[in-house]
Amino acid sequence: MQKNPQKSKPETRTETDNKMKHKDFISVYRVSLIKDQDVIFEPTSLSNSAQAQHIIQQLIETKGQPDREQFCIIMLNAKNQIIGLNIVSTGSLTSATVCPREVLKPIILANASAIILCHNHPSNELTPSVPDIHITKKIIWAADVMGIQVHEHLIINMEDNRYYSFADHGIISDIYAEIKKWNVEHR
Repeated sequence: MQKNPQKSKPETRTETDNKMKHKDFISVYRVSLIKDQDVIFEPTSLSNSAQAQHIIQQLIETKGQPDREQFCIIMLNAKNQIIGLNIVSTGSLTSATVCPREVLKPIILANASAIILCHNHPSNELTPSVPDIHITKKIIWAADVMGIQVHEHLIINMEDNRYYSFADHGIISDIYAEIKKWNVEHR
């Protein structure tokens, strides 16, 4: 009597699905900007750093956590009109983790052409730290590659209207001068 050859076991649906996932399909993503809500702020266009300070102070007081460091952006169109605000990062009493990619993401989605960077110091000490200057450089370099202008970076006090302006102290223009020099040297 001859033995039956061993029949192969049919694949289960799960095994077939797993093979197809890894071989035949690539995920397709759709990116969209969803407006969270409208908030009333005056003015809707900016002509100086004090106006930006006031808007960010209001944003942190109404939507953020003023007892922690908050890194925020004001997104502007080509006419420097405000098209959006975003709290990029909420940190601790002494710092907030900021990544240029996370700063640029809402800017790109909102089709902004320029931005104002801002963060508060809960200690109310307005002098920028070395990490403050370093992250400003990284963001400006990254934004420049994408054609986005950084007009300002403010450090604000939450108790009154005092602020430190990177633009007024020449830091922003110095960074753009570094970029221009690098571009000339590496053509």
